[in-house]
Amino acid sequence: MSDTLATARRQLDALPLFAGVPEAARARLAAAARPVRYPAGTVVFRRGDPGTDGLLLVLDGLVRLHLATQAGREMSLGLVGPGEPLGELALIDGGPRSADATTLTPVAGLMLRHPDALAVIAEDAATANALLRTVVARLRRTTEQTEAVALHGLTQRLAAVLLKLAATDPSGLVRLPQGQIASLIAASRPKVNAALAELKAQGCVTAVRAGLRLADPARLRRLAEAE
Repeated sequence: MSDTLATARRQLDALPLFAGVPEAARARLAAAARPVRYPAGTVVFRRGDPGTDGLLLVLDGLVRLHLATQAGREMSLGLVGPGEPLGELALIDGGPRSADATTLTPVAGLMLRHPDALAVIAEDAATANALLRTVVARLRRTTEQTEAVALHGLTQRLAAVLLKLAATDPSGLVRLPQGQIASLIAASRPKVNAALAELKAQGCVTAVRAGLRLADPARLRRLAEAE
């Protein structure tokens, strides 16, 4: 087994998506997986692009799923981080992408093409079930995202996204500019600015040269999980 294949196999074995997939099927998927890396700010795919590349399994970094109008208005659909799949619908039907995907940080992952994965899915019920669970989880996250915008306050949404951004940074910092943070939580930049100022006054976050440091993650978590 080559070093590249062995690495892909270890990475697939560690992902929750493949927890119930038999060993032989995981080996076939690892053999078909292609390692990929993207710098921050890379467009992984756009809405309407062919879905033949299939599924991206994020191993490290963050990808933002979003929609945009011709007038330039954007709506974030969510963040995809380590251990999570991106583009699972295309893996099933090979159809066009339903949203844009852009890296927020440098991203490393594994790409599983639709034709390669389909051959395994068609022959193995456990693999098909694992993928169905992934699609269901994506639908749940989309529902939660809609609920958060409609029912949760700005501070609650901000606390949740700060925690997720910091969790994927090696230094535990939030390095995104406020404009991008505002886009992630469907709020205006002035409102996010005011909410961040309040969090700083409460001792939850502190400004550092490279961005924001979470000074009190436990309090932020309580804010994010408040009913």
